[in-house]
Amino acid sequence: MSVTLVNPPEQLRVWAGIPKAMAHGVYCFPPLGLMYVQASVEARTPHKCDIYDPVVDDLDYPDFEAELRRMPLDLVGVEAYTHSLADVQMTINTIKKINPNATIVLGGPHCTMFPDYAIQLDGVDVSVNGDGEDAFVEIVEAYHSGKSYEGIEGVWFKDNDGTIVKNEERKSTKRLDAYPWPDRTRTRYQDYYLPGTKNPMVTTAITSRGCPHSCPFCLTYKKQYRIRDIDNILDEIEHCLSLGITETHFIDDLFTPNSQWVLKFCDEVERRGLKFNWGYKTTIAGTTREQIRRCGETGCTKIHFGVESANNEGLDILGKHCDTDDVHRVFKWCREEGVRSVAYIMLAGPHERTMEEAVSNVDEMLKLDADYAVFAVFSPYPGTDSFEEGAKKGLYAADCWDQMMRDPLCGVEVPAAWEEHLNKAEILELLKVAHRKFYMRPRFMARAALNLASVDEFKRLTGGALSILKLELLNATSRTAPV
Repeated sequence: MSVTLVNPPEQLRVWAGIPKAMAHGVYCFPPLGLMYVQASVEARTPHKCDIYDPVVDDLDYPDFEAELRRMPLDLVGVEAYTHSLADVQMTINTIKKINPNATIVLGGPHCTMFPDYAIQLDGVDVSVNGDGEDAFVEIVEAYHSGKSYEGIEGVWFKDNDGTIVKNEERKSTKRLDAYPWPDRTRTRYQDYYLPGTKNPMVTTAITSRGCPHSCPFCLTYKKQYRIRDIDNILDEIEHCLSLGITETHFIDDLFTPNSQWVLKFCDEVERRGLKFNWGYKTTIAGTTREQIRRCGETGCTKIHFGVESANNEGLDILGKHCDTDDVHRVFKWCREEGVRSVAYIMLAGPHERTMEEAVSNVDEMLKLDADYAVFAVFSPYPGTDSFEEGAKKGLYAADCWDQMMRDPLCGVEVPAAWEEHLNKAEILELLKVAHRKFYMRPRFMARAALNLASVDEFKRLTGGALSILKLELLNATSRTAPV
């Protein structure tokens, strides 16, 4: 029996924070969630499990349908993110058009965060809440033997008469090492790419699941934070190196549970003699100079910091547990230790009441002298404290996302920005101003030219420059604008 896992196209996604015009062609991440499920199915059952990812080729729906017709579509797993629900629904509709009897299993972050809405989506037969590896294996075995899905923990399904059956919750596996890591040879691993990387072949990996923090703006699974064993992580890195993949970006919500763990990680990289470039995401709070230094000594070329705001009011409102002195200190350490820094900054947040205040935040951020900046519009994500606050203020209908989750193709407008103080046109102009101020500086351009490490890095920086040009051509009424 063959099982097909599908990563939906990105044609109808709600581009909150960063417009599609800027993201397209700048990054294309491997579908790690599906790859973990694939590895578990093939390690624990005799069945073949293939992944189809149309995002690599940026396929539209006619071409996507043509490709799907070449695949076995009996038991199909579809990954779901809340902001991609329209694409998820179109994917399900396309599969059901080709094979009305296909069994659709929905999984991913949306199912975990909003399980009641996930199982109610038209065409969904089964949904997996939480980690998918164990549950999906049991679904495959039940499907193959013609048995019911009743009793499979963490799984909800529709019975023959359409009744929704909710099995008991599955306890999260504490030992992530029990799961086989993704087999990148089963994907077009050469075709994935990340911005600002040095080497010709790069990949992403995770060292943990969940997040120990509770930022008011973040839509992240916080139920249980778990971290992999360092040896297990580096075994995966060695496999990547055997494929010619010499750069890895760890995409955990938080790579650094504490500085001591990071130092142990660096020590083990050094002990094994691993030579690869790597980078990660973290917060200012808890970062030490020793940590930055050791990371740089063992191949880390870039650290991404969720700064979010360059003033203390913003840092407090956004729950960052640090002040501007801490932020400046950490970026100074990065410069002195020779590790590139990336500052993530939110624009037009609740604390920015005028255009002047918002631009002032950008100007303060420039003083950090980060190597790169990622500017995103503050977006009230569903299920967050920020969304609830905006709904109470009347910035949008409290049930707008509920409508979208029930019927992703209904056309309801969901908020992609915080419009309490600035309107859509002003927010888009602010996004443009921020990119001009940072990336058009002679200082940035000179540093970027001097630090170029390879032709591949030059190509990726060129892609970034084109994305800024595309941003300049956007207007507030564009479907792909972030507001």
